[in-house]
Amino acid sequence: MRKITQLPKTFSITSDGIELKGQIYRKTSKIFQMEAILKGSLELICDISGDLFVKFFEQPLVLYISDGIWDIQSQNSRLDDFDIIEFFDGFVDVEYILQSEIESIKMDYHIKEEQGV
Repeated sequence: MRKITQLPKTFSITSDGIELKGQIYRKTSKIFQMEAILKGSLELICDISGDLFVKFFEQPLVLYISDGIWDIQSQNSRLDDFDIIEFFDGFVDVEYILQSEIESIKMDYHIKEEQGV
């Protein structure tokens, strides 16, 4: 985290057919902002039929990351309304973020769209 400045640093990581590509930069002394695109395809289960199908994703993602515990009450910041991801080892684990987003997509409600209808 010490190497992340206000100048955006680019990154790209791929797992399970999904790529997370974007930039991260320091917003305040303890908060970092990640702006990225989540893109790729995943095999999902249709919640109506139970059939497996492949769905393509391309969605923007903006995340806020804290260097340590984020205490909303002691912070005078406009970030109180956002969810903050806390990391404690002095580095941002982009692989963890990507896996969390993939699991979030898999847990969502999905309906297989019929082709050619």
